[in-house]
Amino acid sequence: MTHEFLKIIDSYKKAVKRNVQTVLATIVYTEGSSYRKQGTRMLIDQYDNATGALSGGCVEQEVIRQSRTVFASGCPKVFKYDGRYRLGCEGNIYILIELFTPNDELIGFIENAIEQRQSFHLISSFTTDEISHPSFGTSFEFKDSTFYHSNYNTNSNNQLFKQLIEPLNRLCIFGIEHDAEKLSQLAFFLGWEVIIIGSEFSTVNESDFPFAKSVLTMRPEDLDQNLFCSNTAIMVMSHNYSKDLRFVLSIISSKVRYIGLLGPVHRREKLLNAVLETDLNFDDALFDKIHGPAGLSIGSKTPEEIALSIMAEITAIWRTDQKEHKNPSFSISN
Repeated sequence: MTHEFLKIIDSYKKAVKRNVQTVLATIVYTEGSSYRKQGTRMLIDQYDNATGALSGGCVEQEVIRQSRTVFASGCPKVFKYDGRYRLGCEGNIYILIELFTPNDELIGFIENAIEQRQSFHLISSFTTDEISHPSFGTSFEFKDSTFYHSNYNTNSNNQLFKQLIEPLNRLCIFGIEHDAEKLSQLAFFLGWEVIIIGSEFSTVNESDFPFAKSVLTMRPEDLDQNLFCSNTAIMVMSHNYSKDLRFVLSIISSKVRYIGLLGPVHRREKLLNAVLETDLNFDDALFDKIHGPAGLSIGSKTPEEIALSIMAEITAIWRTDQKEHKNPSFSISN
């Protein structure tokens, strides 16, 4: 959800430049099944322009209608949307709507946290009563600072929904061929931060990969290991065996969650056998994160289809890990 939140911040900054007010709508509680979950957010300006969506398209017009009273009064509100008849889901969603007026200091903290790849929390105060109340609102909690909403009250009996905003998922692609460009485009569309890595002899620049955050050319042995963390997936696709081997040797011990290898099974086996024959001592568990041939088996033929299969496999692994190891969003009550 981090990339969706960044789009909201970007739209807010543009609205400020036009002296246009905005409200933030957040799903803070659900009963039964729902299309989108807690923490899904939507920005609406005073002219009914929206960034983001709380459903597949059914809820948005009602949220816009409900937001007009918040623009008029300045008072946050919660309303319930019954999805049994209009969403096709057997549940209800509770939506908090509040004026969204983060100051420059808060925007700076948000942007710095994203750039430094640091997590932070959004904490929304609400009740499941369909009322307007000044104690409702969303606060921001960073590592060393907290920005409370304007009417924050520690003594209220409101429920709190606390959501972890994690660093953007990052995809590092080792390779600069046509299929790497298609993969970077799809990954960007899905909200990933893309880093393109070419060898020291590569002649490539940012204009060749418009969807990448950065394009690096260097010896694999000189890579900054800070590029790679638990929110990182790596795709090795240089189409050159010796280059791929050097790159795998430089990153196999990093904390990344996924390493994809392009090419057939025998190429993967040759590469991994070469890794094992080095003098380096590797934990066998390191090889569990290596996937080759990369991508789900969907009969891909074109570069676009190959990119689809790779991102589908990575997404499946990310979602499985979220279910098994952590719950980034949770509710607590005062």
